[in-house]
Amino acid sequence: MNRNWLVGGVAAVLALAAVLALVVGGVVGRSIVPAPAPERPSTVRFSDTLTDISISYPATWLRRIAKDQAVRFVASAPDESASVSVSVRKTDLDTVTFDTLPIVRPLTDDLLRVDQRVAKIGEPVPVRVGGLPGYRYTYTYRKDDGTDGAHIHYYLFKGQRLIQMVLQAVPAARLPALQSTFDRIAETFQGSRR
Repeated sequence: MNRNWLVGGVAAVLALAAVLALVVGGVVGRSIVPAPAPERPSTVRFSDTLTDISISYPATWLRRIAKDQAVRFVASAPDESASVSVSVRKTDLDTVTFDTLPIVRPLTDDLLRVDQRVAKIGEPVPVRVGGLPGYRYTYTYRKDDGTDGAHIHYYLFKGQRLIQMVLQAVPAARLPALQSTFDRIAETFQGSRR
């Protein structure tokens, strides 16, 4: 027998054994170490084709059914200690811009004052959210049963529509801990769907 042929044959067998060991190792390794679970998205996007608005909320929150037709969207934490709602109503107002915003301030103030549950209202802040001008109010409220909560309430103007986005913390003392979550939700709001 030719010595070169014998050395070449041994090398081929060793190479084949090495490849076979890698394949078997890969199969055994996958059965021992499971593949990582696919990442769950951190937010869910709601888009409303009727009013042409959209907003994202935490994926762990649950979408709720609204009782009022003007409420286009409601979602809350599983324990309902935090929530967001968006409602849209038609108005007789001319188009509101950031420059004409002060004209509607008495309207937004009055809309809050009508609610007898509202306890303490902070000074409204002019804002532009999702391309829409409006006001942001922060206030606490008290229900008849003695429980309390806090709202960050946006009044936004889009053509002849008044859009209200309400971020709620229950009890009111939870608002500081939820503030960054509420800010992130508000930042995702779009006055024209994307």
